[in-house]
Amino acid sequence: SERESFTEYFITATVDRPLPVDAAADEIFSQVAAALIQRGIQPFQEKIYGFSRVRAAVLKRRDTIYRQRGLDRTMPVTWIQGAPLQGCDFVGLQIWGMARRDGEACVRTVENPVTGRGRLWTGSGFRMLHLPSISGQPGAERVAQATQMFTDMGLGLKAHGMGFTNILRTWIYSARLLEWYGDLNGVRTSIYRQAGLGSEGGPAFPASTGIMGHSGDEECILDVLALDADGPGAARATPISRSPRQGSSFNYGSSFSRGLALEIEGRRTVFISGTASINAAGESTHIGDAEIQSLEALMCISAILEEQGGGLQNITSATVFCKNREAWEAWERVTRLLGLPALPKVCVLADVCRHDLLVEMEAVAVI
Repeated sequence: SERESFTEYFITATVDRPLPVDAAADEIFSQVAAALIQRGIQPFQEKIYGFSRVRAAVLKRRDTIYRQRGLDRTMPVTWIQGAPLQGCDFVGLQIWGMARRDGEACVRTVENPVTGRGRLWTGSGFRMLHLPSISGQPGAERVAQATQMFTDMGLGLKAHGMGFTNILRTWIYSARLLEWYGDLNGVRTSIYRQAGLGSEGGPAFPASTGIMGHSGDEECILDVLALDADGPGAARATPISRSPRQGSSFNYGSSFSRGLALEIEGRRTVFISGTASINAAGESTHIGDAEIQSLEALMCISAILEEQGGGLQNITSATVFCKNREAWEAWERVTRLLGLPALPKVCVLADVCRHDLLVEMEAVAVI
């Protein structure tokens, strides 16, 4: 996505056939490293999917290849356990990065004592912060873990001069999502309310995904994206509280917006929250039919993008979470039969936030 002072890049790399993990990692990270070098991309966010049992091996191959190519190895990554669908324990990765037209550095690694490493993007009149892999204390009961996770997120933001009202988007993962989702929602709502989010006339809830996943032995983990804009015109974030096909999620107890539109230098990057087959009343629809649930999720996402002046063809990055292989096959069938563009996406097996939902998709689009 071309801007006046920089180019924004989204890279998706996936394993598309059965391969040994080391071979798959070497192939993918070699191609990714070549793309980063060729285009001068400074990665801002990197997310890797696969079974946690191969995490150490994959990250070792990543570090070796990045070191050999002279790339920044201080960049933190988020590892998400997502069960593979293509016969390799390593699924793939997503990178969001920037390249300034003048070649100057604009993204750097930052540290703080609470959340560890993050990445800070400094643009014309704004700072954007990404803090990955914030978790609660493993072994604690779930409300305590969730409370610590959100509390540490606030402390991490504060260390960089930001707060809850600066949050654009979160990605929340829980190893036992269907058991924990209610408590996670309750803790999130309480902490957001204390910070003034979601109150009448106050800042809206950020965009979010809440899905099954974990990185290590923690029960819940999150990534957060926050913006500090110094003045009008530098960068403007507009939450999308409801869509033409779905009402506010808070009507059924979830404290997130349907999406968020971020305008920088005349282009709009739209972050679509995790979206499933839920109607305007907050009810799950098309129970037991993965094909129609897939279609409904796509229509809900398309409706948001249409209001923003775009459509599915504007999607630059997406993640599809399927409850089982049959749901994934249904998703693939629907997108093929509709002749949809080849979305740059990662697909993994994971529980969605309700027992009766089979498919969920999150996306980023540039308009």
